[in-house]
Amino acid sequence: MPVFDPLTAGTLLILAAGGQELCQMEQPTNIDIRPSTEKVEFVTHLSLADLQQQETDTLNPYGSGTQSVTQGFAQGRISMKAEIKLDLKPLPKYRAACIWYDTISVKFSIDPAVYIAKEVYKDRCMKKAVMDHEMKHVMADRKLVNRYSQIMGQKIMTGLKARGFMAGPVKAEAAQATADQMRRTAEQIIETEFQRMQLDRTDMQRAIDSLEEYERVSALCPDFKVTPKMLDPRKR
Repeated sequence: MPVFDPLTAGTLLILAAGGQELCQMEQPTNIDIRPSTEKVEFVTHLSLADLQQQETDTLNPYGSGTQSVTQGFAQGRISMKAEIKLDLKPLPKYRAACIWYDTISVKFSIDPAVYIAKEVYKDRCMKKAVMDHEMKHVMADRKLVNRYSQIMGQKIMTGLKARGFMAGPVKAEAAQATADQMRRTAEQIIETEFQRMQLDRTDMQRAIDSLEEYERVSALCPDFKVTPKMLDPRKR
């Protein structure tokens, strides 16, 4: 089951500006941003040779022409689900309607996994060194999602305040088109911030895999040596 972060999970109530007398929101728009994370899955049955065949987003910090050995890596998917609910008040006398944002709900979810080669996992020193490093990637994702949960709430609030939390009175025949446009507006704000989060995530994750960090981890366990036999796919 997802574990909700009590520090950032919550509800932001938006006090909408007053509109025309015929159209008044019955209650403020409810903007609910919730980050969650699944329990970290540890995968330790694959060999060093197996891990070299796995595709990762990690850039080689040693530069072109130098081959590095993947002893472990973190893999996580951040997903987002948004739900936008509008409410409507018909004005039969005027053949019109009032439309407003009732609830905007955004849920972030992280599904993290840490892969550690079985040869590394069997070595007490290297197991800890590699695991500590890979958990930095997991924690970076958690911090990122928590931060963007706050940013997302503020961006939605600011964006909709500028455009209006409510539309109306609008002609009855234009009500559906107006509602669709309002929904698209909120979706665009949300999607833009999600894309920005993904770009920030790439920078944060790559910064963790620096040359200095790789050399630090290797220096922790000088007795652990990767042999050609370990990397031979025929010896898996």
